[in-house]
Amino acid sequence: MKIIQITDIHLTARGDTRFGVSQHERLAAAIRQVNERHADAAFCVLTGDLADRGEPGSYDDLRAELQQLSVPYRLIPGNHDRRAALTAAFPELGRTPDGFVQYAEDTEVARLIFLDSLDEGKITGALGGDRLAWFEAQVKEARGKPVLVFIHHPPLKSGIKMLDPLGLAEPASFLAPLKRHDAQVHVFYGHVHRSIHGTVEGVPFTAQRGISIQFSLELDEESWTGDLAPPTFGVILVDANQIVVHEDALLTGWARYDIRTDTRIG
Repeated sequence: MKIIQITDIHLTARGDTRFGVSQHERLAAAIRQVNERHADAAFCVLTGDLADRGEPGSYDDLRAELQQLSVPYRLIPGNHDRRAALTAAFPELGRTPDGFVQYAEDTEVARLIFLDSLDEGKITGALGGDRLAWFEAQVKEARGKPVLVFIHHPPLKSGIKMLDPLGLAEPASFLAPLKRHDAQVHVFYGHVHRSIHGTVEGVPFTAQRGISIQFSLELDEESWTGDLAPPTFGVILVDANQIVVHEDALLTGWARYDIRTDTRIG
């Protein structure tokens, strides 16, 4: 099974730019590349910060853009989003009885869990109380299937001083049910605007750079700088025995070569 992860779109009004580029154009380019290279994907998951300011018009624009996508999509909110505006534009989104945008989906090879870590008005994420209890129940119900979790906020410290205070509150509570699960697990998140991979308390995780600006890799001091690296999305390959994650870049401007003949082809 193939799954695409797109994150941190930060849509603004059409015609506006963010850090000198159009987020609409970047998203449209990502959709074209998914359609051209990955039309066999089962899902495309968008892991939050869908709209830069949470405005209703941005979600209407997002829905219009996603109509061009050739594979089914799933959405979760990030800290820039506003739950009421998001669910008004996408009323079909799965929600828990208390209104959080959380839902699970079983496939032949894995259980996918989509989490709502939005803490309205804050940059940091939360997953306490009923949201956490719901999550624990969904992991338990996987019953030996691989579990893929999609969440916006990171449940770990990356070592980047600007980002580390802005992650998921009480990450140990989030990780506990995954550590108890008796099959493969993998956590996919956004928020950090960088490609980051590793494990936390034995749980593997992957973050993608996403569609917006890339935050600087500053491990020794806090830095609020970034650069316009080519945007990326994740290509996740899952079967009963393994989970493999690739990164597909777009709008690179890089030359392409036939590696057999050393001939430039694009």
